[in-house]
Amino acid sequence: MNGRVLRAAAFAVALAAASAAPAATLIHAGRLIDGVSDSVKTNQTVVVEDGKITSIESGFRAPASGDQVIDLKDGTLLPGFFDMHVHLSSEYSRNSEIEEYKLNEADVAINSVVFADRTLMAGFTTVRDLGDEFLVTIALRNAVNAGKVRGPRIIAAGKAIATTGGHADPTNGWAHRFQHDPGPEEGVVNSVDDARKAVRQRYKDGSDTIKITATGGVLSIAKNGANPQFTEDEVRAVVTTARDYGFKVAAHAHGAEGIKRAVRGGVDSIEHGTFMDDEAIRLMKERGTFYVPTISAGNWVYEQAQDPDFFPPIVRPKALAVGPQIQLPEQNAVAEPRRWTRKR
Repeated sequence: MNGRVLRAAAFAVALAAASAAPAATLIHAGRLIDGVSDSVKTNQTVVVEDGKITSIESGFRAPASGDQVIDLKDGTLLPGFFDMHVHLSSEYSRNSEIEEYKLNEADVAINSVVFADRTLMAGFTTVRDLGDEFLVTIALRNAVNAGKVRGPRIIAAGKAIATTGGHADPTNGWAHRFQHDPGPEEGVVNSVDDARKAVRQRYKDGSDTIKITATGGVLSIAKNGANPQFTEDEVRAVVTTARDYGFKVAAHAHGAEGIKRAVRGGVDSIEHGTFMDDEAIRLMKERGTFYVPTISAGNWVYEQAQDPDFFPPIVRPKALAVGPQIQLPEQNAVAEPRRWTRKR
């Protein structure tokens, strides 16, 4: 982490320290961006008591007996960042496909603790985890809340909901002798009734939110990255059942038709939204559907796809096609020429 810019991790460390002791924790910040003022404040003291920020004072307050001081006089302190789309149970690598067969539940759980700590220390104090394995992030959320491990606040979806062969079908790419027909408990639905049951299973599992994969995706071992994979009736069944249980619904969606089905079905957010068209944008505006573009993910998959051996052969073409679409304008100035010189 850049020593000159201490992000939200400093808040998180201070909160953890404060919750362990009755005295106050005083953060002496040389510069402070509080998210309210239009200007950077200098020489500020952030006071943390009982795990909460209770005040921000001008100047560096002298500690009372028992107070802890965190000296950030040479740093810039920011509020905690939110990341609205993470997967703390895994980190994609060139070994990810084989690790599906090699890693046990305990391995995935321990890895998630490492990823949670890394995410917190990058400055993210709240994340929305949109799909895991073995309900790992639900257990991780509970451990963070109990103070057993260090990590951000986690809003956990648990197992994402897909259709057979869809982006979150856990048996994609398996040899036929290993395949079975997963159902709603494993997050695979093929009817309105299945959709309802899958949401109720997520409630039973302890999920905080619901995630569906309304279209194909990039990293799944499946050919199409953008085709619609839910009927509108199935989406609507997920959403109406989710409302009964107090859930919001996020929809992974790259292709325009799948985006529109998800929005008409009532989802709360579209994740990625790579090939959305004007009609999809209009529908989202009319219905108040949030958009989570996942720009860094698009950039990352495109960069990795330059190595012909990084992704499985079925994944690489999707990464090359999808990655450049989800970019900031200044990034497109670089990505666009490379994209159009490829054989499409």
